[in-house]
Amino acid sequence: MKDCILMKIRFLGAISVLAMLNVECLWYFTHERRDVIIPDVDVDQTLQVAEQELEQGGWGSVLPVWAVRDQLFNPEQAEKVADLYFKHSDSLKENFDIWHLTWAISNIYRLGGDSVQMVLQDAYSDARTRAEKIHDIADRHVNGEHIYMGGAHIGGRRAEFRFLVVPGDKRYLNSYEEYLERTKN
Repeated sequence: MKDCILMKIRFLGAISVLAMLNVECLWYFTHERRDVIIPDVDVDQTLQVAEQELEQGGWGSVLPVWAVRDQLFNPEQAEKVADLYFKHSDSLKENFDIWHLTWAISNIYRLGGDSVQMVLQDAYSDARTRAEKIHDIADRHVNGEHIYMGGAHIGGRRAEFRFLVVPGDKRYLNSYEEYLERTKN
């Protein structure tokens, strides 16, 4: 009896620690778009960064698209994202990259107006299928009832600071040219 009680206490303690870690880990998650809009973000220059990263390839090359996913897009920017998606989605080897790129497409589509959705329809349909095939978390982020926005965790926030172009804000890139300078070194 005593051993059973100790096992229950240990189990409940482990669950409590995991719950605390989960809350801390996902500190930057929200379902409220107003919480993630970054004033003065330059989507066009950020998409130039995204194109460069995707051309270089490798693990995490999709993160600039993921980092900008919750911002406001016009149809031309959405078309650029769709082009990047179809150009690179088949070459992604890691589930992490497939997950984050499909998640980005889903958010841009679901948060976009009718004209953005029209441009992204084929990419969104493809992204939904890909996410469903890789794992439950990706499927939930792409196809779930809720739209998961924000940097999610400290690594996601670092990706935002590293890849988003926000002129005049020292926490972010100030231009595509600054990105090129940083990556030269």
